[in-house]
Amino acid sequence: MNKKTLPAVRVLTPAEGRGLFDRRSREELGIPGPEFVRLWRKGAYVKRACEPKVMRVAMLLPLAR
Repeated sequence: MNKKTLPAVRVLTPAEGRGLFDRRSREELGIPGPEFVRLWRKGAYVKRACEPKVMRVAMLLPLAR
């Protein structure tokens, strides 16, 4: 039996994590990462939290800190 190998894990520095978060926020929602964080904390995405684009950015929130 041939086992599939998993891709290598790359650990990001805090700066790389913030950069990734910012890029994905801009790509998915068209806004900078810090703006998404501000709006998320304000509750602006409560009704949109289940939208795939919002979920893809929200799951990266730990990288923004």
